[in-house]
Amino acid sequence: MKTYLYLINNFAHDLFTGIWCGSFVGLYTVRAKSRFMPPEAAAFMADLRQHFFWLGAAALMLVMLTGCIRFLYRREWDATEEPTQFKKPVLIIKHALLGSAFLAGSAYAFLWTF
Repeated sequence: MKTYLYLINNFAHDLFTGIWCGSFVGLYTVRAKSRFMPPEAAAFMADLRQHFFWLGAAALMLVMLTGCIRFLYRREWDATEEPTQFKKPVLIIKHALLGSAFLAGSAYAFLWTF
């Protein structure tokens, strides 16, 4: 893969992660504010919550797709670099924490939506 495609993929990975996080925050905010809305607005707020949920779900799928591309290309990239003992454990810890956040956040998003 060309270096510029790798950089675009990295940008997309981070962008979709931000979109997922933003949809989660948006869903939480809509849910919190909808308690104070009149009953006539309930249908609109439910549609808005579903919109944020599906936006987050699509972003999460794209995060995983770009992450797989990143992983596959990174293995090629690492073959040309000198390995560091620090980098691999830190990446494992980072992805374990972020993976847990994605699972917990997605579970909350599902509960808040349906």
